[in-house]
Formats: sequence, C-alpha cells, structure tokens
Amino acid sequence: MYVASLPQNAEFDYIIVGAGSSGCVVADRLSADGKHQVLLIEAGGRDNKLNIQIPLMVAKLLMDESVTWPFKTEPQTHLNGKPQLWVRGRVIGGSNSINGLLFVRGDPAEYDKWRDAGCAGWGYSDLLPYFKRLEDYPEGDPAIRGRGGPIGVTNLGHFDELVDAFVDACEQNGSKRLSDYNDGSYEGTFPLQYSTRKGLRSSSAIAYLRPAVRRPNLTVLTNATATRVLTEGKRATGVELSYGGALQQIRARREVVLSAGPLKSPQILELSGIGNTDVLQKFGISPVHHVPGVGENLHDHPNVRLTFECTKPITINDVLRNPLLRVKAGLRFILQRKGLLTICSASAQTNLRSSPEVRQPDLVLRLLPVSGKDRYARTARYGLDPYPGFTFGITPLQPRSVGAIHIRSTDPHDQPAMDPRYLSHEADAQLFLDGIRIARQVAQQPAMKALIVRETRPGPGTNDNAALLDYVRDTAQTSWHMIGTCKMGIDDASVVDPELRVRGIANLRVVDTSICPTIPSSNTNAAALAIGEKGADMVLAAARA
Repeated sequence: MYVASLPQNAEFDYIIVGAGSSGCVVADRLSADGKHQVLLIEAGGRDNKLNIQIPLMVAKLLMDESVTWPFKTEPQTHLNGKPQLWVRGRVIGGSNSINGLLFVRGDPAEYDKWRDAGCAGWGYSDLLPYFKRLEDYPEGDPAIRGRGGPIGVTNLGHFDELVDAFVDACEQNGSKRLSDYNDGSYEGTFPLQYSTRKGLRSSSAIAYLRPAVRRPNLTVLTNATATRVLTEGKRATGVELSYGGALQQIRARREVVLSAGPLKSPQILELSGIGNTDVLQKFGISPVHHVPGVGENLHDHPNVRLTFECTKPITINDVLRNPLLRVKAGLRFILQRKGLLTICSASAQTNLRSSPEVRQPDLVLRLLPVSGKDRYARTARYGLDPYPGFTFGITPLQPRSVGAIHIRSTDPHDQPAMDPRYLSHEADAQLFLDGIRIARQVAQQPAMKALIVRETRPGPGTNDNAALLDYVRDTAQTSWHMIGTCKMGIDDASVVDPELRVRGIANLRVVDTSICPTIPSSNTNAAALAIGEKGADMVLAAARA
C-alpha cells in the first residue's frame, strides 16, 4: 500500500531504497509470501502520467522535470570540455518508466566473463532461469524463452518499411539475420523486441509493483530521499530519510537493500561512511568501513549518430509534425495497438565485430525512425528535424573508457560528481570511426539507399579521420546505460560479493545495475530486472537459513 507518512521509529523486516527496475522486482518478491514486512522508498513520485504508458510519448517525458532528474556530468575533457545531460527517472519505476523499452538480455559471453572472474552463479546459464521467469514471450522457444512472466515482450518483426530495409541492407553488407537475438545468439541483425504488452509500456512498476502494492505487508513511500544507511558497528540497522522537510529514522530487522541505481547507490554508501576513506574524510564523514571501490568502475555507452533525410513520410518526425498523420497514428494505436506510438524510437539493430580479429561483437548499429539535432530532440521545440528523417546510432559495446562517481558534498539532495571520462581511451575513438564506416556501407546497400535523400549529419563532406573525430567529440552523447559503481567481485576493487552483500557490512546489499562488473548488453534494463530477481532470491535464501 502507498502511504503518506510513516510513524517515528517504524520498523520493517526489509527496507528497499529505490523503486526502479530492480527495486520494484525485489519489493514484489520479498513481500509475495506475506511473511515479511517490506518498505519500499522512492525519491520520485507516482507513475500515473498517461505519457508514461504510451511508448512514443517518451518524447514528452525526457525534458519533464516532474518525472526526471536532470543530472549533469563533469565537463568531459575528450568531448571538447562539454558536460553531458544524464536524464534519469524521477518516478515509481525509475528510468524503466521513461526509457526506450528495448528488451535485450545481452551477450552470453559477457555474463560468462563475470562468472570466470570469480562471480559464481552469474554466468549466462545461471541467469537464464531468471530471464525466463521475468518475461512473457509466447512466440519464443519455451526451452529458452519465458511465458507468463510479469514483463510483456513484443517482437517488432516486419514493423515498417524502414525496418525491413535496414535488416535487408545489413544482410546485404554481410551480417547474419537472427530470428531471436534473445535466445543465446547475439551477433547479427534483427528487428527489436520491446518491453510492451498490447502496445503499452510494461515496466517494473506496472508489471511487478502494481499487483504487489495491494498486499498489506508491502508499504511504499514516495517523495522520500534516503540520506544514509544507519549502522551499528559493522551492521546495517535501517535507513535515515529526508521526508516532508524533516529527517526520520526507520529500522530494518533483517536487511537493507540499496536499489537506487548506479548514480545514487554509491552516493548513499559514501554518505553512510562506507567507501574510500580518503573521499569520506575530505567531507568530514566518519568512516564506517573502508571500501575503496565505491563509486569507481563507472561505465556507460557513448553514442554517435548518422542522420538521414528519408524519401517517404514514414518516420516519427512526420507523425509528430503533421497533424493529419498524428491523427491517423493515434487512431491506429487506439483501434489496433499498432504503429509508431507503440515504440519509443529504435526499431532494428545489428551487433557486429569491428574487425575479424575481435572475439565477440564490439559495436552496435541501431536504426531509429527519427532524426534531430541530438538524442534529446524528440519534439520540434528541442530540435526535431522538419523533414522525414531517420538515424543510425553507433555505440561501442564494451567501451574501454572508465569513470567514477563520488559525492561532492554531504547534502544528500546534491547530485554526485559524475565523470564517465568518455573517449579517454583511444580505442573507443577508433571504434566510432569503424562504426561510421560500417554505417555508411549499410546506407549504400540497395535495400537502404532507396529510402535516403541525403546524409544530413555529419554529411557526405565529412570523410577523413580527423574531421570524423571532430564530429564524434562534438556530438557524442549518453545511451543512459550507466553501470558498475558498486562492482560485484572477489577482488579488493569490488564493493559487493557474488551474493550482492556489501563488503564488511552485515545486513546490507546492493541490488541494481551498479553491481555489474562490465556492461552486459547493448541495453541494460533486462539485466536490471534479472538482477532484481536473483537478488531477491538471495535475500530470501538468507532468511530461510
């Protein structure tokens, strides 16, 4: 149940901080048997805006600060000194309520690397039961794909003329066509699968929390900021909240679970005295436990775009700018739950190797039936192009540039200092050059060329490496796939162990994508859901023990 306040010195068996992709899963699973009193705390508000439910209306959400946190990075040395806008979800469901909804399990080889590095139980075969449990994808092979799970999964298939042209062009350029890229295969080209059901968003808030919130043993408090984890010695005992202008302490009889995400979970740990002692003492915070890896190992997917003017009015640009096409698309959505309103932007993708020597796919080329001045240009106000347009997004799958997040003050409402250090490793710049070259090859294939009037960004005149690198440094932006700042592992640089327990602190876990040692996929939400499922099982197993 949602509550407007909590009594002083309230107690629960479990306190979960953050109602995002992982946190909603954990709240559902921990409260399911009715044995435990569970509190879920969310700094944002309710997910009751209609625009959240209709996928294309993410265009209206990204710059809406009533449902987003407009975080900004430190100035990026290798991106001409510009900071990056990192919009995150400020609402029940977290970023899963405002994201692009692509359902991508990831590269099995990457999960296997986690296992081989000492994270027992985190290989792809270990996670497969959780992926199956969380999804509802009836058309898939039941030995590999889930049926009846909370998250609806929709295959775009032959979605439109652009998707068919892109898939055909990639195949003409030498890529293998995949029938189901979430069946354990990963390298190749495919129409995307979406986390939707009957054309509507299928988020963790909708699929997991909405049914669970009716339970009397689950309490949900919104607009409440966790300021720190309470500890006694080396044991977590509860959480301090900032709520309604006052501080309040809530006790946890069993465990505290941080699911605040890769930007906030490390901040909460540092404010709690858990982190690198040098960082803590700089701000006058008494160290509870020295964990030097807190806030380190920040990874994200930088993205660079090639944009094109399309020969036909079949793009999101046309629907958003032409009143007649908007009405037609709206009627198609209402009557059939089909068409452009059922997607956020991306519709097809290819995972590929930049060269034959690479052992696994290291580049993503993605089709988006929309074009504008940058990744936030989803409306005319923010720079949507005034003509039919589409985009090829280019992203290194495993960028070598690694950054960090650390507190900039003791104020829990102050965003941390976030520095991804984009393109600080020269290999990432080379991958972008490789990706642009391959994207242009795809654009010249017969299937795609028929739909292109011209390349609009960076334009056909930008050809040599120096000019292309200038374009990359001037236009690279986030893919909103931050991970790793509470890294899981068995080495001294890890923050949590393979059971997701914070090193040196009893009764405290982190269950969100901050635990990922590397980026497991081209998109991170399916991984976040699986982490929530597996993390909840670990908490319940400890309770039974």
